[in-house]
Amino acid sequence: MREHNEAVNRLDVIPAREAIKNEQEAGGTLDVVQHDGSVLRLRRLDGGYDPPDRIAAMNLQQRQARGEVVTGLLHVDPEAGDLHGHLGTVEAPLNSLDAPALCPGSKALAGINAALR
Repeated sequence: MREHNEAVNRLDVIPAREAIKNEQEAGGTLDVVQHDGSVLRLRRLDGGYDPPDRIAAMNLQQRQARGEVVTGLLHVDPEAGDLHGHLGTVEAPLNSLDAPALCPGSKALAGINAALR
């Protein structure tokens, strides 16, 4: 195991810096100079942008190609379901469930493992 142990993260110290605060008008771009001198170009969506429009959201990638980071509500699916409904999770918090509810048995585990093969 140790022969294949590779670092997946680089631990580093991030020094505390003063917050960079800016105001930006709708539809405009703002170049924000970072502490290291690099520049972050922000593009704020204008008031006429329609977040449920999936095609408009995909077209925002053109801004990224120009080196801009688009800010605002980019896309919302008005017909999206609740995550608990999609995953079929229980209503109760997990810490309130007893052992039989949390561990349904070896037959259920075998079914899960078979589905993952």
